[in-house]
Amino acid sequence: MLKTDQSEISYSISGDGEITFLFVHGWNINKSYWDLQQEKFHQNYQIVAMDLPGFGDSKNLKSVYTIDAYANDIKALIDHLELSKVILIGHSMGGRIILEAAQGNDKVIAMIGVDNYKEVQQKLNDELKTEADGFVEWLSADFANNSSVYADQYLIFEGMDSLVRKRIVEDYKIANPDASIPAIRAYLNYPYSEQERLANLNVPLFLISSDMSPVDTVGLKNTGLDFKVFEMSETGHFPMVEQPEVFNQKLEEILKELKANDYR
Repeated sequence: MLKTDQSEISYSISGDGEITFLFVHGWNINKSYWDLQQEKFHQNYQIVAMDLPGFGDSKNLKSVYTIDAYANDIKALIDHLELSKVILIGHSMGGRIILEAAQGNDKVIAMIGVDNYKEVQQKLNDELKTEADGFVEWLSADFANNSSVYADQYLIFEGMDSLVRKRIVEDYKIANPDASIPAIRAYLNYPYSEQERLANLNVPLFLISSDMSPVDTVGLKNTGLDFKVFEMSETGHFPMVEQPEVFNQKLEEILKELKANDYR
């Protein structure tokens, strides 16, 4: 456990290697969603998985749920563990969090987004803010039910294993609304376009994405950033637990590309 001024950060660490994978989960879930990746890669890499404060076993001591605050938690953990060559891996909402954590951070050598960066060019406007406010209001009306319904109906591949589906839906149902609602509000009210933040970086970006919705490759090309998309089929928003073997194969392909291009 790492305690900072704003958070108590629960994290797991295993393995040993020059390069560290730092896994950041998405909304309403926790670091255990990376267990099968930790098991697969810890023999050759150092693996760190963290709970974002307000989720899992991490605590938010000041009730500040913003993308910047979460990014600062990541940077604090990197400094605490004295990491020097970090691949940031962020799922869903975690994509924006690692994007902020990578700004001006010379310890980050690559980023991997998991089912995110679908609307890279989009920037908050009045219409989108109205939609976001409506979604948050709907969640707030009956959080446990509406959150779990949202996951079950919109985020999971319909042919998914019933136990995996049950796990995801239950985690959405039992998430703490005092953290979940302000966190999703902060995500939806992101003041930048992802395109402009990605354009600030000089590290490669890899995306492992469900083909249920396309990655915004046009917006990514406009960043000037070196990127590559690895699509997965027959999976929903949680490919690391819906199809872990295929997901791990994609990670292995990414590692081969990193080594071939000497991004160390």
